[in-house]
Amino acid sequence: MPLSKIMNIKHLFFTTLTGVTLLLIPSAVAQTSSASSSTSSRIIREAIATKRINWGLRQDSPPISFKDPIGGWEGFCTNLTDLLDKYLREKQFINNDINIVRYPISIQDRFKKTRYPYQDSLHLAGECGSDSIRKNETGITFSHVFYATKTLLLIRKTEEAKFSFLKTNSLPNFSSNSKPKIGVINTSITPDRLQSFFNSLLSEMEIVNIQGGRSQLIDALVDKRVDAVASDEIILRRILKELDLETPNEFYIDSELVISYETYGLILPSDDSKWVQIINDFFINKKYDIQLLTQQYIIPPSPPSLFTKKLIFILLMIIATLSGLSWVGYMYWVRRQNFRSEIKPNLDPKTPIFANGYALLIGVGESDYQPLSLPVTVKDIQALHQVLVDPNFCAYPNNRQHIRLLHDQEATRSKILEQLNWLKQQAEANPEATVVVYYSGHGWFSKSQNSYYLLPHDINPFDLESSSLSAEDFTNALRHIKSQRLLVIIDSCHAAGMATAKKAPSDFKEIPIPESVINDLSQGKGRVVFTSSQGEESSWIRPDKQMSIYTYHLIEAMKGEGNQAHENFVKISHLMKHLSHQVPVSARTLCQEEQTPYFSVEAEDFPIALLKGRRPKIRQQGVKSD
Repeated sequence: MPLSKIMNIKHLFFTTLTGVTLLLIPSAVAQTSSASSSTSSRIIREAIATKRINWGLRQDSPPISFKDPIGGWEGFCTNLTDLLDKYLREKQFINNDINIVRYPISIQDRFKKTRYPYQDSLHLAGECGSDSIRKNETGITFSHVFYATKTLLLIRKTEEAKFSFLKTNSLPNFSSNSKPKIGVINTSITPDRLQSFFNSLLSEMEIVNIQGGRSQLIDALVDKRVDAVASDEIILRRILKELDLETPNEFYIDSELVISYETYGLILPSDDSKWVQIINDFFINKKYDIQLLTQQYIIPPSPPSLFTKKLIFILLMIIATLSGLSWVGYMYWVRRQNFRSEIKPNLDPKTPIFANGYALLIGVGESDYQPLSLPVTVKDIQALHQVLVDPNFCAYPNNRQHIRLLHDQEATRSKILEQLNWLKQQAEANPEATVVVYYSGHGWFSKSQNSYYLLPHDINPFDLESSSLSAEDFTNALRHIKSQRLLVIIDSCHAAGMATAKKAPSDFKEIPIPESVINDLSQGKGRVVFTSSQGEESSWIRPDKQMSIYTYHLIEAMKGEGNQAHENFVKISHLMKHLSHQVPVSARTLCQEEQTPYFSVEAEDFPIALLKGRRPKIRQQGVKSD
């Protein structure tokens, strides 16, 4: 049978399979799961005992599942596990004390930690990633199908002629050195699919097994060790998108040459049939939510028509023209008004305000021990206070019942704890409170005590441990703030002042707040912790010494630089988006140093301020601070 007819039959099969996939998760399947019967599940019993459900996610297969540059989970599987978590609570399989904990897995160690009986110290209740359903292996089983896709080739355009014989009835005439080379991940099932599809033609090409994962597959293609790579269409589309950023129009996906059809599902331990039933019922109950996720992450958008493209171009030209006129008008208004930077209080009761916003801004500034003074931290909190109470931006109520500053002689250990208690009282009085705690100053780690300390104004260099604010005391005070939305921002590893602190004990080291402390701080519902740097990095001051790099970009984000034009609130995600991109760039450009913000988010995305206007940014250049 000619290859073209085979491909037509396969296309018909795929169309049918996709339809069946969406109907395979139907209301026709009886639902028998219930909270009362869930205890017969080994996974649920262990979750009740350990207060957690361990779940594996592939960290290297976007858009299905991956980690972003700052270590956060992204992709379809991340949202699917969030949906599963909510479902298990809705059905009362688990209570609020139990959490799904994500663990990274690679293509090399998939199944290893899920296979029952467990062969690894880490026991997973399931895995989600770019894993196709196949025959159940020993110790594992697969869930219902949640998506169907195709195995295709991503080809270098200059080598396109080498693959033309696959679409014709003619046999190739390659020399041993000119055979087309197809790269595959060695631990995947793609080699088997190639073997099955090409069969007798397999001798006319060279299959190159690539050790590693997706990144190594891309490297082999870019380095010209292979002429094409084979994988499922979802992964290939993402690879092509990344390649086009560096080398546009050098590669293409051959959507006509369908090597095989694949169905996706979750990987589960084979011993717990009740758990498998719970998961399959989850796919049935949440089929519409899951379809929305596939549309968001997996299904490619339809290409715009020629008419749509022309309409978009016309609209962009109109927007550009109006933007230019608006800018000219704005500059004229600024000059006429002799615009001043002082912020006027919000006196108009008709003007919307962020009425439930509360903030404590701590900038240690002057220290009793002069070498540890950091004047720029006072400028940081004053600038942050200014944008928070600006009625044209964040619109926090401009009074001491909603926002307070501690700096210089006021930023003592006792005062900090006292004002944290004030926040506790405000949160108790207002269940809708959104609370921000910002600390900028030195933070030191004691190796002998294995403890982290924030250094307030009244620090005694001869008795750092007793005169500092320990992370434990700081965390305990924050835990008493029962707000549903709490953002803690810590800028505690300033490069300035470190070398001059000669009286510090030898076992004290200035480092960013450790991840273990961050984890303690972020415990509880609605808790988010930001730090300005991580690892061995320092937190750098802008060359003009008017503000730290981190706070400069935090204020930009509070003014909406991470938002879309139509959005009226600044959310946690907007801050993260802007800070994660801009801080490393500025640190390298202005200071020739590395600085990477860290985010610990144990809450759903929530608004942190209003967004009522924007002002143009003023970019400044300079050199590294002292």
